[in-house]
Parts: sequence; structure tokens; C-alpha cells
Amino acid sequence: MSVYKRRNRWYVYVTHPDGRRYRKSVGTKKEAERVHDRLKALITAGKWDLLENEDVLFSDLVIEYLEYAKVNKARSTFSSDRSRIEKHMLPFFGDMPLGKMTSQTVDGYKLGRVQAGVAPKTLNNELLNLSHMMKTAVRWGYVDKNVVANVTKMRVAVNPARFLNQVEITRLTEAAHGSHIYPLITTALHTGMRKSELLNLKWSDIDLKQQTITVQSKDDWHTKNYKARIFDLTPVLHDVLRQHEAGQPDPPLRTEYVFTFRGRAIRKDIRRSLRTVMRLAGLEGVTLHTLRHTFASQLVMEGVPLRDVQELMGHQDFRTTLRYAHLSPDHVKRQVLNLPFANGRIESRHNSATIGVFRDSFPTEKSALNDYDA
Repeated sequence: MSVYKRRNRWYVYVTHPDGRRYRKSVGTKKEAERVHDRLKALITAGKWDLLENEDVLFSDLVIEYLEYAKVNKARSTFSSDRSRIEKHMLPFFGDMPLGKMTSQTVDGYKLGRVQAGVAPKTLNNELLNLSHMMKTAVRWGYVDKNVVANVTKMRVAVNPARFLNQVEITRLTEAAHGSHIYPLITTALHTGMRKSELLNLKWSDIDLKQQTITVQSKDDWHTKNYKARIFDLTPVLHDVLRQHEAGQPDPPLRTEYVFTFRGRAIRKDIRRSLRTVMRLAGLEGVTLHTLRHTFASQLVMEGVPLRDVQELMGHQDFRTTLRYAHLSPDHVKRQVLNLPFANGRIESRHNSATIGVFRDSFPTEKSALNDYDA
């Protein structure tokens, strides 16, 4: 039980024994303390049934949810959530009581965002974020149901992922050679690691003697699925990382992170440096994530089983890996050629008499029509 102040309002907060939350807003601190004492007496007397939860406002849920998300979500995810909520959701829903929110209300938010020209994928991310907020509100006992759950998401066109061919890979590596991002680009091409995995890679994750590299969570960062993956270093990547390590300053000037710029770890992004390299290579529309797609695409085209690609990429859902299936030389669309009649001939174990009987069993067009009319 506690008394606290938020946004110039005083609240009394109580947690029910079954996990439900009770909160009531009051005018002043003294009033809040009086309510606090009264509730404390009710709790002591075991009269929980007399507590009636005040309808929580969306603006208040935002405050509590962001505190929850800051602790329970990755730093990058929390930053994205806060930006969406504060820029778009809070101005629309404002001080609306959660109990008054309906699916129709959420559809109104959706319509407004569509009219503002928001991309379908962006809007779906906002709806997913809003849905998790309401799901959390249900778990906290603020509302009985998640009204966002049955709101239809936007249809999003799924386009083939952009990836580099062998010629483009050569142009890229040649243009990047000698730059501070050359080791990072090479690692991305040879492991398919995500951007956050690359930027959080430490020398302790690399074993040049055993020729392995491990993607694993840290104290201040975790992998997308909280799972670790181990790669065997390719000869090229092993040589690049060995030379890169040899060029690092001695302790205490040496950072524990693998990829650096002017002695400091690259912790945010390399878009500007990557654009410079791409311009030198004569390539367009290439991001760091393109290199991850390139890794997966090249594996599939070389006949590596999709299940192995899934493990290397760290995909939790196999459907994500199936995006690359069309590149496989054994892709399902080619399997129709295995039909016994696909090449214009039928190899049958039946003799001609049997085939004749089989042919006669089909109705003629006229008899078929008569049968249909009947």
C-alpha cells in the first residue's frame, strides 16, 4: 500500500491478495493519507469486497506501462514503444477511461493513422504495441478484456528480401577494404548476424584458436530470442578478425567490443559509413540488414537445408526462414516435374487391355451432361 503523486494528482495504491490492483485518485496529499488509513483498516478487517477499483485513464496506464516496459523489454524495444505511445497513442486516447475504450474506438485511431499516410507495417506495429498495453491492463485487473485483440490488422505486401549476388559482394568488400567497417561488413556477410548482435559482439565471444564466434546475451543486452548461437569461423573471416585484433590498442586503451571507430565502440549505427562504402561500390538500397539477407540467400542457393539456415539465422519461427525457399534449387515449384505424366508420357505397369477398360470407364461429354441434369 502506498501514497504517491503523478502528473499533479495524488493516488492511493493497493495490491489485492489475488494480484488485482486497486488505485484511487484523490485531491490532496492529506486526503490521500486519510483514504490510505481507511483502506488500511479495511484490509486489516479483511473487507476486501468493499474496495471498488477506479476506472484507470489511458494516460495513467501509459505512465505505468512505460515503467514496466523499461524493466521488462530490451532497450531498443522500449525506446520504440515510448516513441509510438507518446507521439501517436497518447494524443489520441488522452484521458479516456480504459473501461470506455472499445474496438470501435481503436478503429477510429487506425482510420486516423491511415489518413495520415502511415505505412501499413508501421500501423500494425502500433496496434501490436497498443494490444500489449491493453493485455497488460487486463492482467493488472484494470479492465476485463483486450479490446484491441479483434481489431483487423492492415494487409502488408511481402516483397522478396533484397540480397547481394556474388559480383555485388565482391564490389562491396573491395570498396570497404581498409575502412573501419570492413571487419563488421565481413562478419555480417559470413555470419548473418543482426545489427544489435554485431554491435554488442565482444572479443570474449570470439575464439580464434578454436575458430568459433558466439552470439550470446550480456548483462546489459540480450539476443532477440534470449538464445545463444555458435558459428564456425570461415577462413576469410578468421583472417580478417585476426588482423583486426592485432590492430587494436593494448589495454587499458583497448575496448572489449570488437567493432570500433577511433578507439571507441560503435554502439549506435553505421549508416553514414555504409552509405559511403556503397557509393564507392556503385550499389543502392543496401543496408546492414541486407547483408543478413545475403547470408541466408547464398546458403539456400547453395543447397543448405532450410532447417539449418533457420538455426544459423536464429529464427524462432520457421515461417520466417521460408521466405528464402524460392531460392532453393529444390524449391517446391520444381517438384511438379516429378509427376509421371509431366514430361508428356505415361509409364504404366498396366497392360493395354487394362488401360482400355480404364479409358472406357470415363463418361462421354454427352452422358456426363445427362447425368448432371438428372
